[in-house]
Amino acid sequence: MKTLLVSFLILVHALSAFAKDSEVWVYFGTYTRGKESEGIYVSKLNLETGSISKPTLAAEGDNPSFVTILPEGRRLVAVEETNDYGGKSSGSLASYLIDKSNGKLQLISRVPTKGGAPCHISADPSGKHVFFANYVGGSIGSASVSNDGALELTSFVQHRGSSVLPRQKSPHAHSIDLDPSGKFIVCADLGLDKLMTYKYDSSNGKLTANDFPFAKVEPGNGPRHFAFSHDGKYGYTNNEVTSSVTAFSFDASSGKMVELQTLSTIPKEWAKKRNSTAELLMHPNGKFLYCSNRGHDSIAVYGLDPATGKMSLVEVQVLGVKTPRGFGIDPSGRYLIAGGHTSNDVRVFRVNAKSGELSPAGEPVSVPCPVCVQFLVPSEGTYKSIFDGASMKGWEGDEDWFRVEAGAIVAGSLKKRIPKNQFLVTERSYGDFEMKFKAKLIGQGNNAGVQFWSERIPNHHEMIGFQCDIGTMGKASIWGALYDESRRRKFLKEVPLPTQRVTDTDGWNQFRIRAEGNVISIWVNGALATKYYENGKKSDIPRNGRFGLQIHSGAPAEAWYKDIEVLEL
Repeated sequence: MKTLLVSFLILVHALSAFAKDSEVWVYFGTYTRGKESEGIYVSKLNLETGSISKPTLAAEGDNPSFVTILPEGRRLVAVEETNDYGGKSSGSLASYLIDKSNGKLQLISRVPTKGGAPCHISADPSGKHVFFANYVGGSIGSASVSNDGALELTSFVQHRGSSVLPRQKSPHAHSIDLDPSGKFIVCADLGLDKLMTYKYDSSNGKLTANDFPFAKVEPGNGPRHFAFSHDGKYGYTNNEVTSSVTAFSFDASSGKMVELQTLSTIPKEWAKKRNSTAELLMHPNGKFLYCSNRGHDSIAVYGLDPATGKMSLVEVQVLGVKTPRGFGIDPSGRYLIAGGHTSNDVRVFRVNAKSGELSPAGEPVSVPCPVCVQFLVPSEGTYKSIFDGASMKGWEGDEDWFRVEAGAIVAGSLKKRIPKNQFLVTERSYGDFEMKFKAKLIGQGNNAGVQFWSERIPNHHEMIGFQCDIGTMGKASIWGALYDESRRRKFLKEVPLPTQRVTDTDGWNQFRIRAEGNVISIWVNGALATKYYENGKKSDIPRNGRFGLQIHSGAPAEAWYKDIEVLEL
């Protein structure tokens, strides 16, 4: 009986741990004025069942319609969509610290946006700046965010002009997004029928006029939101007034856009009925685009051609909630949560990974006046050290090229050239994981890295698998870039400029790698360096393997690694 009891307790513990690991937090921005909502709400989405817990109030707020979670997952910033903050024609930004034990939010700072009804917010990958769009004010701006969450305005731009409809007599900035390279900001201005483009300087948060200042849509279209393809070669805007989506090519070197195609978001039989589009989001795998319809109360799903950027309609899925002003797609890409602005609820849908099609995962759940849906993957559990700081126990490699010194594993040599890539490899394999470590690179050589989900190639010095790169290529930093070693032999994701600028190329840098299912994320010093979705089959691209510490062949150099810890997911 005692043995059975122990076995039962172990089973219960394992099941509870599994359930905990399979949950992500969901934050809902809402309207509060004249509504039942009190602010920002938080819930949990179970990634195994698709069920969502009853939302609870995370923090009170004044019309906190749109929120963004900064890359390190510790801070959240919201726009408060008002027009009377501080007694002036202005809305506000509010920043919060996230309590990692329960998802609750602690208010830290508020600043005015200098324009009315800020309706959209996004962040740069370093987490040092956020961007906002003022709808009533017809203006945009940026603000710095300190490590403790304090806000300070760093840039402000007032739009001017009009277009053809009565509601387009003045500018109405409706969204603001940073391109994948981190060099350009695009604002969809509904009042101007233009996609305004600005240069972004991540060193100070400044927005300045671009040489190609805008791209036009057809008069009266009313562009609302914008989404980039993962490679940054294409961009898409949903036209609120005409219920359509327009695709553009995007030149990442100049910010110039050229229109490619426009498709409707609604069925032909609904064409003469009342409808307007709202949210526009790219699926994490980069293969599908989603746009919500208010009136038809649906989401249009498009497949994307990676070679041309053009769209093809997959389906228009009716949601069962009313006025879907906003929706979100969880980072794994398995679920979409649609918010019913006027039905005061949200509904979870499963996403078909092959087709992009949506199917309900359950009935709607009450949330007062939802506008925005954002996700946070919690880091829960105990990290375990896989390097004891004194020996290479648990690792195997050529001791001529690896040693332990000052509590670190040192790869390479400052006294002689390195004839070929060298790897120190863990003796055991790992599946889904989160890893933390510190690294620095010294000497004449300029490349090293950490392998994961990798294996040694038999009778060869190389490994095959993913690598978190460390070093430089020309003038570009590749600290945190994702490389596919000995397989596709190419960078799968380049490091955005804002993250490059927070890397200390002469000293220690703190890394975090999370590899779970198809999603790989890499942070350097808290800044997001890589967000990658692997579309390859598991039989071709294994989601398990060993860790390997690398020093690249070439000029004398040393890569130092320490404080290496792993959390198995």
